[in-house]
Amino acid sequence: MHPVLHRLLQENIGGSIMTRARATYVVAVTLSLALPLLSKPTVTLSQTEVPPVTVGYKSGHVNEVRSTSIEIDERSYELKSDVVILDHEGNPLELDRILPTSLVKFHLKEGHVDKMVVTLPQ
Repeated sequence: MHPVLHRLLQENIGGSIMTRARATYVVAVTLSLALPLLSKPTVTLSQTEVPPVTVGYKSGHVNEVRSTSIEIDERSYELKSDVVILDHEGNPLELDRILPTSLVKFHLKEGHVDKMVVTLPQ
């Protein structure tokens, strides 16, 4: 038992029933708040996934992939020569690994795709 709680209980042994009830209530509330915190697993930064930020990106499903363009939802988009392609976990992904039906979030710059985040079909 925690030393402070033990001391509270020891001081109230000779006290009134109401004082002992109050101390018991304090112990019960403290334990009910503390136990869930102690039983949760510790999560470190290396265990968490940080998905790429895609705010403001368009999204759709890939129909076809070509060497300099990609068709998404039956609309063709030219790819910038330095296009950045990432998988859903933020790892680099080669253009030839993108499969039709893949979900893609993409950013347009000057009418061309400059960034894409691809979720391959499972």
